[in-house]
Amino acid sequence: MEDMHSIPRAIVEAIEAGIPATKAFRIYSDKSIPEVAELAQLEPRRLCLIEAGLRPTRSEAVAIGRALDIPSRLVAPAL
Repeated sequence: MEDMHSIPRAIVEAIEAGIPATKAFRIYSDKSIPEVAELAQLEPRRLCLIEAGLRPTRSEAVAIGRALDIPSRLVAPAL
C-alpha cells in the first residue's frame, strides 16, 4: 500500500481495523455512497459491494480513485 505516513492517521487506523480502503477514504472525504458512485459513474449498489470487500475491476478502481482523489492502487492494491 501507499506510504502509510502520507495517509491521514484516521484512514490508516480504519484500514488496520479491517475497513476496506475505499470505504475508509470515502468516509474521510465526507462523501456519501451515492455521491462517490455518481462521480465514479458506478451504480451505488456496485460501490456498496466494493466497500463490502468485492474486488473492483481495474476501471472501477481508477474511477473510484478519481472520485476520491486518491491513486487507484489505494482502492485495489494488487491490480
